[in-house]
Amino acid sequence: MNGHTYFLHDGRARNLTEAILWHGGEAQASRNQVLAMSKKEREALLAFLNSL
Repeated sequence: MNGHTYFLHDGRARNLTEAILWHGGEAQASRNQVLAMSKKEREALLAFLNSL
């Protein structure tokens, strides 16, 4: 409504990439996999997530 997008339960992530990077603990392995992706792979992942 205000033109901004916020993610996570507290709204601290301004986009999906930030939301992924804020994760740790049980999600650390998944976060690391995203960080290991090529730019093209990350773009494809974000395109998919944005299509949901």
